[in-house]
Amino acid sequence: MIRIIDDRCTGKTSRLMLIAKEKGATFVCGNPRAMREKAKAYGIEGITFMSYWDFINSNKHDGKADITPVVIDEMEIFVRTITDPHFELIGYTISEEDFKYE
Repeated sequence: MIRIIDDRCTGKTSRLMLIAKEKGATFVCGNPRAMREKAKAYGIEGITFMSYWDFINSNKHDGKADITPVVIDEMEIFVRTITDPHFELIGYTISEEDFKYE
């Protein structure tokens, strides 16, 4: 798993777009339309974009998820999006090691 951790305005999203293109991954983000425009401005084509909500709901058909590679832009915003609004998310952990699902 690739983690891009850096300050604001350092090119994290463009790097993630390049990874998505290279790996044939769907780019999951908060605003697919804006990200399509950003990719076009960067000269990056051939990426499928999907909103957080469409991604969440696409994995609920018949209890079986299609296994396709994805990258998620702004993981913290994604986590807040899927967290019940009645809870206040005040922290989480993340491990440094790479892992694979089998």
